[in-house]
Amino acid sequence: MKIVVLGSGAIGSLYGAFLSTVPNNEVILVGRNPHVAAIRSKGLTIKGVMGEHTFHLRAVDDASEVEYADLILLTTKTYDTLSAALSARHLINNGTYIMLIQNGLGTEELVAEVLKTKRVLRATTCMGALRPSPGLVIATGCGLTEIGSRYPENYEFVEGIAEMLKNGGFEVRSSKNIEGVVWTKTLVNAGINPVGALTGFTNGEVYKNPKLRELVIQLVEEAVKIVDTLGIELTTEDPVRYTLGTAKATGNNINSMLQDLRAGKKTEIDSITGEIIRLGKELG
Repeated sequence: MKIVVLGSGAIGSLYGAFLSTVPNNEVILVGRNPHVAAIRSKGLTIKGVMGEHTFHLRAVDDASEVEYADLILLTTKTYDTLSAALSARHLINNGTYIMLIQNGLGTEELVAEVLKTKRVLRATTCMGALRPSPGLVIATGCGLTEIGSRYPENYEFVEGIAEMLKNGGFEVRSSKNIEGVVWTKTLVNAGINPVGALTGFTNGEVYKNPKLRELVIQLVEEAVKIVDTLGIELTTEDPVRYTLGTAKATGNNINSMLQDLRAGKKTEIDSITGEIIRLGKELG
């Protein structure tokens, strides 16, 4: 299978690297310099919990350099989703499937609508990764990747991708309730990430602070009202307990929103809390 990774930062590079180990796969990374330049000159080095490896992959800085693909993995930040997808419009117009591995809500609907395709898959990941320097990715945590599609006709393809990811060394589960999967993760992100970002606290420090823990509970309970109104089936029976359990279990983690703030980058707040607020207003 020919796979193009759009947005080859830490997570995209990690998935692309290990998918390239699956027999008969060809992986092309699409990213920004100087990361792309470093991969071209000395390869992509992965260190951390998945071992230490160097991968020699084709890397480009523009999707227009790729003429054909079976699958696009889109791993950008949510605010770059549409521009990245449009850069690969020529591939999607030829029938390429696109799988979004992201946080937040609404991105797959946006891609499907604007690019007029139903070959859209969605995934959530509990993998952790950092990119401390060009050409180097540190895998900081291994966790479940869940994939599915809003379009039932894609399910056979979803099953094939799940098997391929397993062969690449990932823990994977396919789901016919991907909306519930995405919302369950969004509740966790909406509860923990803004609180950690505003305070500068790790997940564990948020969990251990009684007032902040109460704030997390209120945030999750507010979002659950929207989930209930929309009739979405979550993948946990107790989202508050699940969110607090996640904060406790990932106590040393500096959440991605806080990492973005510290790096002077734009955050994904609009596609997480912002979407919850938008839906809340829409639903009255």
